[in-house]
Amino acid sequence: MSYNPPFKTNDKIENLCITIAEYVGMIDPKGSFSTDLRLHRDLRIRTIYSSLIIEGNGLSREAVTAIIDGKRVLGDARDIREVENAQRAYSELDELDPYNIDDLLRAHKVMMGGLSSEAGRLRSKNVGVYNNEQLIHAGTPSRYVPNVLKDLFQWLRSTTMHPLLSSCAFHFEFEYIHPFADGNGRIGHLWQTLLLSRWRPILQWLPVENTMRERQQDYYAALAVSDAEGSCEAFVEFMLEAIADSLKPYASPDSPHAARKNTVIEYLSAHDNATIGSMAADLGYSKRTAERLVAELKREGLIYRKGSTRSGRWFVS
Repeated sequence: MSYNPPFKTNDKIENLCITIAEYVGMIDPKGSFSTDLRLHRDLRIRTIYSSLIIEGNGLSREAVTAIIDGKRVLGDARDIREVENAQRAYSELDELDPYNIDDLLRAHKVMMGGLSSEAGRLRSKNVGVYNNEQLIHAGTPSRYVPNVLKDLFQWLRSTTMHPLLSSCAFHFEFEYIHPFADGNGRIGHLWQTLLLSRWRPILQWLPVENTMRERQQDYYAALAVSDAEGSCEAFVEFMLEAIADSLKPYASPDSPHAARKNTVIEYLSAHDNATIGSMAADLGYSKRTAERLVAELKREGLIYRKGSTRSGRWFVS
């Protein structure tokens, strides 16, 4: 009998899929989210930072940005290596086949190289999924992992399920199996991004991990509920909501303007001592445009400044 993940759709899931499809259709193909390389860079930094924070990395957003820019940073050597590895793994997305287990192992080797003695290999021992010190789920016994993972990829290659649903179901089943000794969370996030990008390439830049980081306890709760129920509807609902909420700022009728505002937020997060003039120059905006964007963000309570125009600092709410 062929393998199928335990999953049944419902009205909420179907409505979320419709909403996401509408948001994707509203994204301007010539707008910032589609074409702005600087925005893509900022979104990738946001993704890597959030993905690693979920896994316990202690570096600040500013430090992560500096590492990705090739600068030397003082900090825990393992944390720094995690950022460097994640940058390389995400940079290889276009080269990976999401339906190939060998490419999954290749991505894990890049992501966990120098961090795990079993980088690029399926785990040899039993493991569990923990939220702090609480055991949420005991992974599949190690001796069964190769066959179970093979069945999951065979299903992924052959399923007629919509990519939004199959990517979420795969993500849950991947975390349920927990095929690696370490790095399952970050590889699970990476692989769902890869699957979504094969449906719509622009989604490779979507910072879903940032939304997941903000709702980290809800993420663990959805895993636990789906695990207890033996079916992954709760997890699929959570992931679809995270995808929809991550898309929404870029999918309004005013999406190019919304994207510019998000770019300013990202820039000020990484450059809290910037002036409006220096920000305008770095982002390629006129000073008047930069002033207008900053004024709007201040009114919306998304940013504020402490100190003088020259020596003060920006804070992102």
